Amino acid sequence: MNKESQRELIEIVLYILNKTGGLDYYHVFKILYFAQKDYLSQWGHRLIQDDFCALENGPVPTNLYDAVKGQEPLKSKGLLSMFNEAIRHAGEDAPHFLIALRNANLDYLSEAAINALDKAIHEYSNMSFGHLKDLSHDAAWAEAWGHPGGSRKMDIVSIAKASTDNKAMIEYITDNELLESALS
Repeated sequence: MNKESQRELIEIVLYILNKTGGLDYYHVFKILYFAQKDYLSQWGHRLIQDDFCALENGPVPTNLYDAVKGQEPLKSKGLLSMFNEAIRHAGEDAPHFLIALRNANLDYLSEAAINALDKAIHEYSNMSFGHLKDLSHDAAWAEAWGHPGGSRKMDIVSIAKASTDNKAMIEYITDNELLESALS
C-alpha cells in the first residue's frame, strides 16, 4: 500500500469510528469487508487497497490488522504511525475497542465511499459477533480458507463474485486488478 492508500484507509476507519462513537476492531473489520463488497459490485473498484485475509472468525484487512495489533505492516511502512496518531485503543478494560482521536478528513472519501460505508455501518455495526462471523464466511472466505499452502489472502475477484453475479462487472474488476498488478 502506498502512502495515499494508507491515508485513505485511516480516514475511512476514522469515519466509521466517528459515525459509531467507537467500535471494537472486529466490527470495524467486518464493516470494511461488507463495504468493500458493496463498493466492488457497484463501482468495480476497491474501496480500500488493503488485502483481506481469511482468518478463523472471518475476513480481516491485513495491514490494518497488523497496525491494530501494534505491529508495523511489512508492505505498508508508516501505517502504524498514521494509525497511532489518529486512533487509540480504549484501554485495559476494553483493549479491542477503538476510539477516534480526531474527525475523519472527508476529502479522502468520495460520496460513493460514504454511501457504501453508511450502508455497512447501518447494517453491521450492532450485529452480534456470531451473526457477523456467519455472514462473512462467504464463498470468497471459504476459497481462501481452504487454499493449500497456507496463504489465506482473499482474491478480490472472488470477493466481488460473492457480492454480484453481474458478469460484465466481474470482467471489469478482473481487468482492473490485472492492470493494477502490472503497474505495481
